[in-house]
Amino acid sequence: MLENYSRICLLINRYESENLPKGSIGYIIETYDDGAYEVEFSDSNGITRGLLVLNESDMQLAPLSTNQKTLSKSNHVQQDRFSPVFN
Repeated sequence: MLENYSRICLLINRYESENLPKGSIGYIIETYDDGAYEVEFSDSNGITRGLLVLNESDMQLAPLSTNQKTLSKSNHVQQDRFSPVFN
């Protein structure tokens, strides 16, 4: 079973007409009791391209690349820098 916030790669061509071809990267945002997953696909600006409900067989885990890990870490630092400090 996959977990919420897992990065996945779409394995099927069923959604090409919705601009979500096989190989599209998305993130699981909800898991359902029946084994389905709600997955959000976004562009490089963070704008949602699509939301799909998929079965586990429609996707596979997609590990982060080195560049994305670095970006994620720098975003985290930036967010911390602007977060309010409570004493």
